[in-house]
Amino acid sequence: MPQAPTPSPAPAPGQHDRTKLLEAYQNLVRSEQEKRASVALPVRPPSRAPFWITAVLVIGGLSSVLVLQPEWLFPRAPIETPALQEASLRVRMFVEIDRIEQFRSLNGRLPLNLVEAKADSMGLSYRPSGEAYSFVGRNGALSLTYNSSMSPRDFLGQSYELVAMRAGQ
Repeated sequence: MPQAPTPSPAPAPGQHDRTKLLEAYQNLVRSEQEKRASVALPVRPPSRAPFWITAVLVIGGLSSVLVLQPEWLFPRAPIETPALQEASLRVRMFVEIDRIEQFRSLNGRLPLNLVEAKADSMGLSYRPSGEAYSFVGRNGALSLTYNSSMSPRDFLGQSYELVAMRAGQ
């Protein structure tokens, strides 16, 4: 038969029961853990400082690119010499003179204005007078005048070759 456990001897007066002391300690630890679990600690939201620092740096960088306009990003137009400016204007005027002459050969009369001849009128002025006309072109400070009494080929001269050489560079 199994033997019944022997009861532990009762503590002598003035001595503490260790099991009761251990049990009281465990209860205290358990209650403290329950208190900590029941009290929700405030959760701090993550800091947004890295986002704002990055945003300010990106905006500052893009602003400086727009203000400074570096040549690697904003290529500069080549500076034309006065001779090249004149040649460009002569070629442009020659094209529009050709449109006026084509209009005259198709309709038997001069156009009333450049729009009627389907010509570009930007920086150009056209004045018909009977069977003749004058044509003025401007490119900045440069101004050239063509009279219909001149040959368009003579007016053009070597301008086309000069402009073509620039394009080949």
